[in-house]
Amino acid sequence: MRTVLTFLPLLVLSAGVKIPSNFHKCNRKSPDFKTCLLESARKGVRELVRPYPELTIPSLEPFELTEATIGGTEGPVNIQQKFKKCKFYGLPKLQLDEFEVNFEEKWGKLSGVFPEIQMLCDYEMKGQVLVVTVDGKGNSTIILKNVKARDVLSFDEMKKKGKTYLRFKTSALKIDPELVVFNFESHVDKAFTNSLNPVLNDNWKEIFDDVKGSYEEMFDQIALSVINSFFNKVTLEEAFDSA
Repeated sequence: MRTVLTFLPLLVLSAGVKIPSNFHKCNRKSPDFKTCLLESARKGVRELVRPYPELTIPSLEPFELTEATIGGTEGPVNIQQKFKKCKFYGLPKLQLDEFEVNFEEKWGKLSGVFPEIQMLCDYEMKGQVLVVTVDGKGNSTIILKNVKARDVLSFDEMKKKGKTYLRFKTSALKIDPELVVFNFESHVDKAFTNSLNPVLNDNWKEIFDDVKGSYEEMFDQIALSVINSFFNKVTLEEAFDSA
């Protein structure tokens, strides 16, 4: 199982910038830091419905992904899925229940629920899904409903000109949707559409569980890209040592 994404270039450290005024800052030396951080994160996620060029953060509504290739497995979904020109809707609607950062041990963790994530892409697929042979391309919509999400991230600290930058290295996201709805429309073969979608949706849990690791890896890389875009520009001192 392998997921390959193409969206943002590798980031390099640049001169620190101020946090935009609509993002609330928390002082890590304050006794109410944990509470402040959770509330700040909740508000901050909702602000990501537009891009922030000064932070090199794209809009998350929609979040645009150039390309993603999700490898097949030996289970019920033995296919290669190539997605292009993807748009994700619903990411800023994340309802956070937990958000914490440990600066001594250099990790962060969060949990929450996405009420609905929509993934709209051009696709090419080839392989086998249960009893259906798949060989088609066209437009796809994948909807994940009431997605429980848990993530643990690790980071390093780097110094530049007396300032500290955070670089997040790993993300271990786990997702658990209540329902997944698939719709793959073929450009040329309506029979392909009519035969594939009922099989996918009648067996959605078995099918999604078989490829869930690939989707988790895709969202991992999106999360790392966005958070590192922010901390590539904003220093630790600017983000957490003043409020």
